[in-house]
Amino acid sequence: MISLARFILKGYSQAALVAASMAMLGLLLPPVAWLSGAAVALVTLVNGHRNGLLVTAIAGIGTAVLSGLILSIPELAIYYVLLVWLPVVMVAVVLRQTVSLVLCLQLIAVVSLLGILVLYVFFPDFGEIWRSSLNMMADDLVANSNGTLDKEQLQLVIDQVVSLLPGFFASSFMIGTMLSLYVARWWQAVIYNPGGFGKEFRAINLGKATALIALAIAITASLIKADIFNAMLLVVFALYLNQGVAVLHAVFAGKQFNAVWLFMIYLLMFFVPHIVVLLALAGLADTWIDFRRRLVA
Repeated sequence: MISLARFILKGYSQAALVAASMAMLGLLLPPVAWLSGAAVALVTLVNGHRNGLLVTAIAGIGTAVLSGLILSIPELAIYYVLLVWLPVVMVAVVLRQTVSLVLCLQLIAVVSLLGILVLYVFFPDFGEIWRSSLNMMADDLVANSNGTLDKEQLQLVIDQVVSLLPGFFASSFMIGTMLSLYVARWWQAVIYNPGGFGKEFRAINLGKATALIALAIAITASLIKADIFNAMLLVVFALYLNQGVAVLHAVFAGKQFNAVWLFMIYLLMFFVPHIVVLLALAGLADTWIDFRRRLVA
């Protein structure tokens, strides 16, 4: 991974090559797309926004050519430029100027919430675009379940997913952007400031003002029962998951626990979703309780 970072910093063409190739590979392995964004973010963090935008432009052309030749969909490049590279350049510029991961998190959360408003107001049928695909998946699941799955129950789940798709989309956008930034910041720290990213990440605290806004959104969602507020709640959840994970890392580092246990918790998160919920709630509660001060003594 570090050798990849050093390769990215050799020049525009190398950075664009990594961004474009990882974008294409991300179609098969979606998490790899985060490395595509990280390549652009690393160039921006180290060399400034002009260089980041130049790499974005070159990578966009490369992705358009590759996706056009291989998949006959050159417009895929537009998706990466607008939803992956430009957003990560934006937050990388903010991080470069302010040295504040918290401000970056708050900024991308605001953009995500504004995105939800735009989708619900101007594209109210956004979720319906995916209904036919979801129905096909449901039919396949029912057909292969040997009668253990009820199609009507699955249809209710699909209805709920369709209504909240803008929220899923926005929260995924937020998580993907921040993970790309985290990888880029880690690369930068390993090369120029060993250990610096770990200290930055473990110190994340979004503050009481952000927490009060998050609580206001949660209370509004519970009282009004509107899809738009439930979708916003997904973004709030993703936001405070970051702080919850930061608290977890801080406690493990402070107590000098074996890193194997931290890996086990990450592994369990894929099989026990309740752990993810608890981490997000812990992140929100940390605003007032300050788990890091109380548990790391």
